[in-house]
Amino acid sequence: MKSVDRYVSTAADCSACGRHHQVRVREVRLADSAIAALPETIARLGLEREAVVVCDARTRAAAGADVLRAFGAAGGRHRDVLIPDPPAGGSPVCDDQTRDALRLRLPGTGLLVAVGAGVVNDLVKWIAADAGRPYVVVPTAASMNGYTSANVAPMIRGVKCLIPGCEAVAVVTTPRVLQAAPAAMTAAGLGDVLAKPVSTADWMLNHVLFNEYYCPVCADLIREIEPVYMAAPEQLAAQTAAGIEALFEAIILTGFSMTMAGTSSPASGAEHLISHTLDMMALRDGCPHDLHGRQVGVATIFCAALYEAVFERPPARIRPGVTATDSSFWERFTEVVAEKHVLKQQRQQEAADLLRAAPGRWDAIRAAVSPLYRPPQVIKEVLRRAGAAHRLSDIGVTRDRFLAAVLHAHEVRERYTVLELARSVGVLPEAAGDLVDRWLLA
Repeated sequence: MKSVDRYVSTAADCSACGRHHQVRVREVRLADSAIAALPETIARLGLEREAVVVCDARTRAAAGADVLRAFGAAGGRHRDVLIPDPPAGGSPVCDDQTRDALRLRLPGTGLLVAVGAGVVNDLVKWIAADAGRPYVVVPTAASMNGYTSANVAPMIRGVKCLIPGCEAVAVVTTPRVLQAAPAAMTAAGLGDVLAKPVSTADWMLNHVLFNEYYCPVCADLIREIEPVYMAAPEQLAAQTAAGIEALFEAIILTGFSMTMAGTSSPASGAEHLISHTLDMMALRDGCPHDLHGRQVGVATIFCAALYEAVFERPPARIRPGVTATDSSFWERFTEVVAEKHVLKQQRQQEAADLLRAAPGRWDAIRAAVSPLYRPPQVIKEVLRRAGAAHRLSDIGVTRDRFLAAVLHAHEVRERYTVLELARSVGVLPEAAGDLVDRWLLA
């Protein structure tokens, strides 16, 4: 993975944006021998030899047992900590309660080794960051882009949040482990990666509208590898070694882009807000939800279509598009959502004032943003060919439920996105149903 190796353990001033970019991940290894050689890798990197291996029931079977055998064969001291499934069933979640319970069970010394995907990685990353301890991750699926990012995306008081974490010192796994992951998890990784053109468009939108920071190097980090999985998504459906490696490389690079930029903006925009809202709705209603990346993929199709509708013609008028926090929708989460929403309300009013004050700004936004997002038909076709979720029925969400998520997602985070821009020009809520009907029902 030459494109990954180029960024591992690097620090440099960026000529494009003027900021200092640093990647503290010291090793990324995808090889047949990577797990067996993990104790040797840890020793070579000068990390603590005693290991605390953290898994859940599924990830212990996928790779945790191999990790424990590797430490046993090397004669090193190691502990095994299992994250239990929730009492009501299902798999563990990354929230403040699970974090607190896990932290109490972890020894105060030893190198933390997370064996798993999104939940296990984020829980260990969160604890490691709070305690100032290094950690290593053994991915069990190419399912999300958080392995090399310094962010954690937990539920706190029932609201999906984004908080600072720390980078893993090393990311090591084997092709066999990734290929053996459930197909839905691999498809979720594709959905997470395909969000990048829309999230980058949202990032540029904030740059042109509010003069916020933007780095073209971070924005373009996966461009050279995109054709590998976009031109032949069937390889992901078949779980081929080449397809999985390309996707894994893309999710590693996407994580680097967020770390280098110091923000999740290169890889998380309106599409992620919709997925987060679906998660919160499921928690509110006590029902399951689909994998994050599968929801993100479907939401990315919608957001790409939304951008097309927004830029189809110049707006007749600009309106603030400010809404009140909907207590009947958020129910017990209303108070904590309102804390976030008040910041978004201020940003929506500011955006409307800027667009009204300088009519030429609209043309500047359209010129800068339009080349970045991909057409919805392209995203949908890639997801379809990969066997990934590309319709509402694929993620078990009804039309009305998805529309509710779209129309409330703007309330959960301060970041300005196409969801707010569409409200300012009259595309939302007016055209939401038509866009869903056209792109997400079949």
